[in-house]
Amino acid sequence: MTPEPLTKGATLATLSPAGPVGDEEVRRGAAVLGREGYKVLRMPHALRRGQYLAGTDEQRASDIMDAFCDTTYDGIICTRGGYGTLRLLDKLDYDTLSRHPKPFIGFSDITALQTALYQRAGLITFTGPQLARGFGYEAKEGSLSGLDSFSHTCWFEMLEGHAWDKPLPLPEGWSLTTVCEGEAHGPLLGGNLAVLTGLCGTPWAPRFSGAIALLEEIDEPPYRVDRMLTQLHLSGAFEGMKGIVLGSFAQHVKGDRLDWATLAGELLSEKLNDVPIVRGAPYGHVGPCWTLPLGAEADLDTNAGTLLVKRGQ
Repeated sequence: MTPEPLTKGATLATLSPAGPVGDEEVRRGAAVLGREGYKVLRMPHALRRGQYLAGTDEQRASDIMDAFCDTTYDGIICTRGGYGTLRLLDKLDYDTLSRHPKPFIGFSDITALQTALYQRAGLITFTGPQLARGFGYEAKEGSLSGLDSFSHTCWFEMLEGHAWDKPLPLPEGWSLTTVCEGEAHGPLLGGNLAVLTGLCGTPWAPRFSGAIALLEEIDEPPYRVDRMLTQLHLSGAFEGMKGIVLGSFAQHVKGDRLDWATLAGELLSEKLNDVPIVRGAPYGHVGPCWTLPLGAEADLDTNAGTLLVKRGQ
């Protein structure tokens, strides 16, 4: 189910399903969205702090349920990822959530929740920059947003309904690199590679049959990227998959930034026959980042170097 687009003047709930976050970065992010015409309200436990979680599982789960069900909120934006969303998947009422569709934006560790919301509630959610770890980063000189201009614009274009049914834009000088040629059509599913791999063996294990997989990763060495892709492949997650879009696979090593997207493409092309694959998509923890609707129908054309998402019902 595709939620209605956001409009200027909308009220967004912000919550922390995973790791704890600081008040100042939340304030910075809310100020950026405020300048764009949005009001941001914190859920009761958004700033709770534990050793590595933003409050108890029950507190974080209740914030999710309340944010979806309360008509005060037109949409929901997570503060950050980290770790902890996996712990909430068996604590949510998916039947109730399915009756309250609204834009939900998260990234990284939030992949687990977005996978469950699609599988169990049929909800299309959005993967992209978040409130604190995104809009709330300290802005560079001359900018009013913690995001680069491309990522900032893409977020609003997608959430306000202007980026559907046409090829997604690319940053200046960018192009999608073809690993395996072809065209693919199907729902766009995925997110963070490590989180998806962590769902293997659970009731929410990823299944990409008939779908286009979207994958990114941060600060994992090449052998771990190999291991995670191999685990997903051996688990059967990739059976019947129609296409793959690879974003950033950046790793920071002694001041240098490496990117293992080329390796990921090579590994996948060896394991999967005749599945269209592109790499170099502006999607990930580092660099320009698309905001994309997980669960929406998408078209990938490697020859044209395009990806578009189609607005459904």
